[in-house]
Amino acid sequence: MRGRTTATLALLLALTACAGTDGTDGPDPGDAPSSTDTASGETAPDLPDGGPVDEPVVAEPATAPLDWHDTGVPVDTRYVKGPQWEALGDAADTTVELARDGDAVTVAAGRGRTISEVLMSEGWAVVVRQDEAETAPSEVAVVDLASGETRDLVTPPAASGGSWALADGDLYYPTYGDGGAYCLATAALADSNGEDGWCAPDRSGFSGLTAGEHGVGIMTFDDARPVACRTVNLLDGSGVPQPLEGPEECAAWDVAATADGAVWSEVPKPRRQEEARFHASADGTYFDLGPGTTGSAVPCGGSVFFVRDPQGPDEPARLLRWTSERRLEVAYESSSTGNAFLGEPVCGGGVLTLASYGEKGDEHVWASVS
Repeated sequence: MRGRTTATLALLLALTACAGTDGTDGPDPGDAPSSTDTASGETAPDLPDGGPVDEPVVAEPATAPLDWHDTGVPVDTRYVKGPQWEALGDAADTTVELARDGDAVTVAAGRGRTISEVLMSEGWAVVVRQDEAETAPSEVAVVDLASGETRDLVTPPAASGGSWALADGDLYYPTYGDGGAYCLATAALADSNGEDGWCAPDRSGFSGLTAGEHGVGIMTFDDARPVACRTVNLLDGSGVPQPLEGPEECAAWDVAATADGAVWSEVPKPRRQEEARFHASADGTYFDLGPGTTGSAVPCGGSVFFVRDPQGPDEPARLLRWTSERRLEVAYESSSTGNAFLGEPVCGGGVLTLASYGEKGDEHVWASVS
């Protein structure tokens, strides 16, 4: 894990890979878990509805911190924790060690390469070794966490850099198609079956891949100047991006699928691309989730998390969680206020890792997401 990189730089890097988002004292009835019958005979709570797209319901966050634990690892160290395994990189990004109860697997970047991505699910780990000159395809090491066996993912060949996502045993990553088209590849890690699919149209590209149990999100963009037109999408059953209904045209950035819709962000001021406002859709209704930081949305354990920087000199940095019950929760608060920020959260098979920076000291913590 690294400290936050600017979202603007990430987009510029991706663009270079283009081919040629009555009061009483009693309990609020809206908070009571009324129930309806399900097909299985069990009962399920009624979920709150949002509003229309032009009048979304404002979601007020409740304090519900996760059970956080110290990683014992410095905040500037690449680190991913899973349910059983953990991945630890060195300071120079030349190696990653995967360890579990005395078992260890080491992946080296190799000559002329650097570790650019480390992804983990319950059953798999993926280590991406990028060519330092960015002229050769990335090399991809796949580790079966059940056996510790390591093998290379060969086809389709991975583009240098770009956006990557892993959900269960499916890996999503950039590749090049016919005529140098920038395409989205999918690999089923269990059978080493990889294939390229949708390709970005000419003079456009994609970034911001997210993947979880509810689907895959992707941000597409064109090469308009001075500001690219961005569209947030979810992949359909055939792997083709389908634009979300709700985001303002060309203004969206983050996107992640939920059980009944999606979470996305919009950038209201093009010159302040790190500042966004997050939204959620749920069964055709809409919620306003408030301010957040672009590039920070991550699905994990059935929820979607995103970072909110301090909103004033006495405010902490916060990690917000949008749950499957359509609740907005504060999952983490920094001990520092004002001059504080969080790194991009990392999910490894339902375990979330987070770095926190501030004047009262830095923290590197993890928590299981239920």
